[in-house]
Amino acid sequence: MHLLILGCGDIGTRVGLSILQHGWRVSAVRRRPQLLPDDFDRIALDLTEAERFSELDQVSPDYVLVTPTPPSYDPVGYQSGFAGVAQALAGQEWVARCRRVFWVSSTRVYREAGGGWVDEHSALNVDEPQAAAMVAAEASVRRGATATIIRPAGVYGNPEGMLMRRVRAGEGGGTDAPYGNRIHRDDLSRLIVHCLLRDLNGESVPPTLIGADHDTTPTHEIEDWLAGQLGLTLKRPAEGGPARANRRCANGLLGQIGFALDYPTWREGYQDALAFSAEDV
Repeated sequence: MHLLILGCGDIGTRVGLSILQHGWRVSAVRRRPQLLPDDFDRIALDLTEAERFSELDQVSPDYVLVTPTPPSYDPVGYQSGFAGVAQALAGQEWVARCRRVFWVSSTRVYREAGGGWVDEHSALNVDEPQAAAMVAAEASVRRGATATIIRPAGVYGNPEGMLMRRVRAGEGGGTDAPYGNRIHRDDLSRLIVHCLLRDLNGESVPPTLIGADHDTTPTHEIEDWLAGQLGLTLKRPAEGGPARANRRCANGLLGQIGFALDYPTWREGYQDALAFSAEDV
Protein backbone atom coordinates (compact mmCIF):
# COMPACT_ATOMS: atom_id res chain seq x y z
CA MET A 1 0.00 0.00 0.00
CA HIS A 2 1.05 3.57 -0.69
CA LEU A 3 0.17 6.47 1.62
CA LEU A 4 0.48 10.09 0.52
CA ILE A 5 0.66 12.60 3.37
CA LEU A 6 -0.16 16.20 2.51
CA GLY A 7 1.08 18.90 4.88
CA CYS A 8 3.33 16.42 6.64
CA GLY A 9 4.23 17.94 9.99
CA ASP A 10 4.57 16.30 13.39
CA ILE A 11 1.43 14.13 13.27
CA GLY A 12 1.89 13.17 9.64
CA THR A 13 5.50 12.19 10.26
CA ARG A 14 4.50 9.99 13.20
CA VAL A 15 1.83 8.30 11.10
CA GLY A 16 4.24 7.78 8.22
CA LEU A 17 6.99 6.26 10.37
CA SER A 18 4.47 3.91 11.96
CA ILE A 19 2.84 2.77 8.72
CA LEU A 20 6.28 2.06 7.23
CA GLN A 21 6.59 -0.70 9.83
CA HIS A 22 3.60 -2.40 8.19
CA GLY A 23 5.37 -2.58 4.85
CA TRP A 24 3.73 0.47 3.29
CA ARG A 25 5.36 3.05 1.05
CA VAL A 26 5.08 6.67 2.20
CA SER A 27 5.19 9.81 0.08
CA ALA A 28 5.03 13.12 1.92
CA VAL A 29 4.42 16.70 0.84
CA ARG A 30 5.84 19.62 2.82
CA ARG A 31 7.09 23.14 2.15
CA ARG A 32 10.52 22.11 3.45
CA PRO A 33 10.84 18.42 2.58
CA GLN A 34 14.41 18.27 3.91
CA LEU A 35 12.83 18.08 7.37
CA LEU A 36 11.16 14.76 6.54
CA PRO A 37 12.62 11.30 7.26
CA ASP A 38 14.87 9.81 4.61
CA ASP A 39 12.58 6.77 4.32
CA PHE A 40 9.80 8.96 2.90
CA ASP A 41 9.49 9.87 -0.76
CA ARG A 42 9.80 13.62 -0.18
CA ILE A 43 7.96 16.20 -2.28
CA ALA A 44 8.38 19.98 -2.03
CA LEU A 45 4.99 21.68 -2.33
CA ASP A 46 2.99 24.30 -0.44
CA LEU A 47 -0.62 23.17 -0.02
CA THR A 48 -1.84 26.65 -0.85
CA GLU A 49 -0.36 26.22 -4.36
CA ALA A 50 -3.49 24.55 -5.66
CA GLU A 51 -2.40 24.86 -9.27
CA ARG A 52 0.34 22.30 -8.59
CA PHE A 53 -1.90 19.55 -7.20
CA SER A 54 -2.17 17.94 -10.62
CA GLU A 55 1.57 17.13 -10.35
CA LEU A 56 0.70 14.61 -7.65
CA ASP A 57 -1.21 12.44 -10.12
CA GLN A 58 1.99 10.52 -10.82
CA VAL A 59 2.25 9.53 -7.13
CA SER A 60 -0.84 7.28 -7.48
CA PRO A 61 -1.49 6.77 -3.75
CA ASP A 62 -3.86 4.16 -2.35
CA TYR A 63 -4.61 6.38 0.64
CA VAL A 64 -4.28 10.10 1.30
CA LEU A 65 -3.81 11.74 4.70
CA VAL A 66 -4.19 15.52 4.88
CA THR A 67 -2.99 17.40 7.96
CA PRO A 68 -3.49 21.03 6.94
CA THR A 69 -2.05 24.01 8.77
CA PRO A 70 -3.30 27.50 7.90
CA PRO A 71 -0.67 30.03 6.77
CA SER A 72 -2.11 32.43 9.35
CA TYR A 73 -4.69 32.11 12.10
CA ASP A 74 -7.05 34.82 10.90
CA PRO A 75 -10.13 34.11 8.73
CA VAL A 76 -8.14 34.61 5.52
CA GLY A 77 -5.55 32.04 6.61
CA TYR A 78 -8.20 29.49 7.49
CA GLN A 79 -10.02 30.07 4.23
CA SER A 80 -6.91 29.38 2.16
CA GLY A 81 -5.36 26.75 4.42
CA PHE A 82 -8.49 24.67 4.93
CA ALA A 83 -11.37 25.50 2.58
CA GLY A 84 -9.14 26.41 -0.36
CA VAL A 85 -6.95 23.31 -0.05
CA ALA A 86 -9.93 20.98 0.27
CA GLN A 87 -11.75 22.51 -2.68
CA ALA A 88 -8.68 22.13 -4.87
CA LEU A 89 -8.14 18.53 -3.80
CA ALA A 90 -11.76 17.63 -4.46
CA GLY A 91 -11.28 18.38 -8.15
CA GLN A 92 -8.32 16.02 -8.62
CA GLU A 93 -8.89 12.70 -10.36
CA TRP A 94 -6.08 11.02 -8.40
CA VAL A 95 -7.90 11.89 -5.16
CA ALA A 96 -11.15 10.37 -6.41
CA ARG A 97 -9.31 7.18 -7.38
CA CYS A 98 -7.75 6.52 -3.98
CA ARG A 99 -9.36 4.12 -1.52
CA ARG A 100 -9.97 6.70 1.21
CA VAL A 101 -8.93 10.21 2.20
CA PHE A 102 -8.31 10.97 5.87
CA TRP A 103 -8.72 14.69 6.57
CA VAL A 104 -7.60 16.02 9.97
CA SER A 105 -9.98 18.78 11.00
CA SER A 106 -10.70 19.97 14.57
CA THR A 107 -13.38 19.92 17.27
CA ARG A 108 -13.46 23.68 16.73
CA VAL A 109 -16.09 23.00 14.05
CA TYR A 110 -18.76 22.42 16.75
CA ARG A 111 -21.25 24.99 17.96
CA GLU A 112 -21.10 26.29 21.50
CA ALA A 113 -22.74 23.73 23.80
CA GLY A 114 -22.94 25.55 27.13
CA GLY A 115 -20.85 22.92 28.87
CA GLY A 116 -22.77 20.04 27.30
CA TRP A 117 -21.47 17.09 25.35
CA VAL A 118 -20.90 17.02 21.60
CA ASP A 119 -20.37 13.99 19.39
CA GLU A 120 -19.91 13.24 15.70
CA HIS A 121 -23.52 14.21 14.96
CA SER A 122 -23.67 17.51 16.86
CA ALA A 123 -24.43 20.84 15.19
CA LEU A 124 -21.56 22.61 13.42
CA ASN A 125 -20.51 26.23 13.79
CA VAL A 126 -20.89 28.15 10.55
CA ASP A 127 -21.09 31.57 12.22
CA GLU A 128 -17.47 31.93 13.35
CA PRO A 129 -15.24 32.47 10.25
CA GLN A 130 -12.43 30.08 11.14
CA ALA A 131 -14.81 27.29 12.11
CA ALA A 132 -16.90 27.90 9.00
CA ALA A 133 -13.80 27.51 6.82
CA MET A 134 -13.07 24.13 8.41
CA VAL A 135 -16.70 23.04 7.97
CA ALA A 136 -16.56 24.01 4.30
CA ALA A 137 -13.31 22.07 3.92
CA GLU A 138 -14.85 18.91 5.36
CA ALA A 139 -17.77 19.16 2.93
CA SER A 140 -15.44 19.60 -0.06
CA VAL A 141 -13.38 16.56 0.91
CA ARG A 142 -16.50 14.40 1.15
CA ARG A 143 -17.63 15.54 -2.30
CA GLY A 144 -14.30 14.65 -3.87
CA ALA A 145 -13.60 11.20 -2.43
CA THR A 146 -14.53 8.48 0.02
CA ALA A 147 -13.42 10.21 3.19
CA THR A 148 -13.08 10.04 6.94
CA ILE A 149 -12.94 13.33 8.80
CA ILE A 150 -10.97 13.11 12.03
CA ARG A 151 -11.75 15.92 14.47
CA PRO A 152 -9.07 15.99 17.17
CA ALA A 153 -9.38 18.02 20.33
CA GLY A 154 -6.39 20.06 21.45
CA VAL A 155 -3.27 18.09 20.54
CA TYR A 156 -0.56 18.02 23.20
CA GLY A 157 2.50 15.96 24.09
CA ASN A 158 5.42 18.15 23.07
CA PRO A 159 7.54 18.75 26.20
CA GLU A 160 8.29 22.18 24.76
CA GLY A 161 4.66 22.91 23.89
CA MET A 162 2.96 26.23 24.64
CA LEU A 163 1.31 25.22 27.91
CA MET A 164 4.51 23.70 29.30
CA ARG A 165 6.52 26.79 28.34
CA ARG A 166 3.96 29.08 29.94
CA VAL A 167 3.91 27.17 33.21
CA ARG A 168 7.70 27.04 33.39
CA ALA A 169 7.67 30.82 32.96
CA GLY A 170 5.33 31.09 35.94
CA GLU A 171 2.38 32.25 33.85
CA GLY A 172 -1.15 30.87 33.94
CA GLY A 173 -4.39 31.56 32.12
CA GLY A 174 -7.64 32.83 33.58
CA THR A 175 -9.55 30.62 36.01
CA ASP A 176 -12.82 31.19 34.18
CA ALA A 177 -11.72 28.75 31.46
CA PRO A 178 -14.39 26.23 30.47
CA TYR A 179 -14.00 22.52 29.95
CA GLY A 180 -10.86 21.43 28.12
CA ASN A 181 -10.68 18.67 25.52
CA ARG A 182 -7.39 17.20 24.37
CA ILE A 183 -5.60 14.21 22.88
CA HIS A 184 -1.95 13.21 23.10
CA ARG A 185 -0.09 13.45 19.80
CA ASP A 186 0.95 9.79 20.05
CA ASP A 187 -2.67 8.70 20.46
CA LEU A 188 -3.80 10.83 17.52
CA SER A 189 -1.16 9.36 15.21
CA ARG A 190 -1.97 5.84 16.46
CA LEU A 191 -5.66 6.46 15.82
CA ILE A 192 -5.00 7.43 12.20
CA VAL A 193 -2.84 4.33 11.65
CA HIS A 194 -5.54 2.20 13.29
CA CYS A 195 -8.13 3.56 10.85
CA LEU A 196 -5.84 3.04 7.84
CA LEU A 197 -5.32 -0.60 8.75
CA ARG A 198 -9.01 -1.15 9.49
CA ASP A 199 -9.94 0.15 6.06
CA LEU A 200 -7.26 -1.96 4.39
CA ASN A 201 -8.64 -5.05 6.15
CA GLY A 202 -12.19 -4.34 5.01
CA GLU A 203 -13.42 -3.27 8.45
CA SER A 204 -15.71 -0.29 8.86
CA VAL A 205 -14.25 3.17 9.41
CA PRO A 206 -16.65 5.94 10.48
CA PRO A 207 -17.11 8.90 8.14
CA THR A 208 -16.48 11.22 11.10
CA LEU A 209 -14.45 10.54 14.22
CA ILE A 210 -13.71 12.68 17.28
CA GLY A 211 -10.20 12.24 18.64
CA ALA A 212 -10.29 13.10 22.34
CA ASP A 213 -9.25 11.49 25.61
CA HIS A 214 -11.54 10.63 28.54
CA ASP A 215 -10.99 13.80 30.58
CA THR A 216 -12.41 17.32 30.19
CA THR A 217 -10.50 19.12 32.95
CA PRO A 218 -10.27 22.93 32.53
CA THR A 219 -6.85 24.12 31.39
CA HIS A 220 -6.20 26.23 34.49
CA GLU A 221 -6.49 23.12 36.69
CA ILE A 222 -3.87 21.37 34.54
CA GLU A 223 -1.64 24.43 34.85
CA ASP A 224 -1.98 24.29 38.65
CA TRP A 225 -1.07 20.60 38.66
CA LEU A 226 1.97 21.16 36.46
CA ALA A 227 3.09 24.10 38.58
CA GLY A 228 2.79 21.94 41.69
CA GLN A 229 4.92 19.23 40.10
CA LEU A 230 7.55 21.84 39.23
CA GLY A 231 7.36 23.67 42.55
CA LEU A 232 6.20 26.90 40.93
CA THR A 233 3.59 29.55 41.72
CA LEU A 234 1.66 30.94 38.77
CA LYS A 235 0.71 34.53 38.07
CA ARG A 236 -2.71 34.79 36.49
CA PRO A 237 -4.32 37.63 34.53
CA ALA A 238 -7.43 39.44 35.65
CA GLU A 239 -10.62 37.57 34.82
CA GLY A 240 -12.76 38.49 31.88
CA GLY A 241 -10.78 37.48 28.81
CA PRO A 242 -12.36 36.62 25.46
CA ALA A 243 -15.10 33.99 25.47
CA ARG A 244 -13.88 30.46 24.88
CA ALA A 245 -15.66 27.32 23.73
CA ASN A 246 -17.54 25.57 26.52
CA ARG A 247 -18.20 21.98 25.48
CA ARG A 248 -17.18 18.43 26.26
CA CYS A 249 -16.22 16.09 23.44
CA ALA A 250 -17.54 12.52 23.57
CA ASN A 251 -15.17 9.83 22.31
CA GLY A 252 -17.42 6.77 22.35
CA LEU A 253 -16.69 5.83 18.75
CA LEU A 254 -13.06 5.10 19.58
CA GLY A 255 -14.00 2.04 21.60
CA GLN A 256 -16.48 0.92 18.97
CA ILE A 257 -13.69 0.64 16.39
CA GLY A 258 -11.41 -1.17 18.82
CA PHE A 259 -9.08 1.69 19.64
CA ALA A 260 -7.62 2.16 23.13
CA LEU A 261 -5.83 5.30 24.26
CA ASP A 262 -2.29 5.03 25.61
CA TYR A 263 -2.93 8.33 27.41
CA PRO A 264 -6.56 8.15 28.62
CA THR A 265 -6.22 11.44 30.54
CA TRP A 266 -3.90 14.43 30.53
CA ARG A 267 -2.20 13.21 33.72
CA GLU A 268 -0.44 10.33 31.97
CA GLY A 269 0.56 12.54 29.06
CA TYR A 270 1.94 15.44 31.06
CA GLN A 271 3.68 13.07 33.46
CA ASP A 272 5.59 11.77 30.46
CA ALA A 273 6.37 15.32 29.35
CA LEU A 274 7.70 16.19 32.80
CA ALA A 275 9.85 13.07 32.87
CA PHE A 276 11.25 13.89 29.42
CA SER A 277 12.04 17.42 30.53
CA ALA A 278 13.77 16.14 33.66
CA GLU A 279 16.11 14.04 31.51
CA ASP A 280 17.34 17.23 29.82
CA VAL A 281 18.09 19.04 33.07
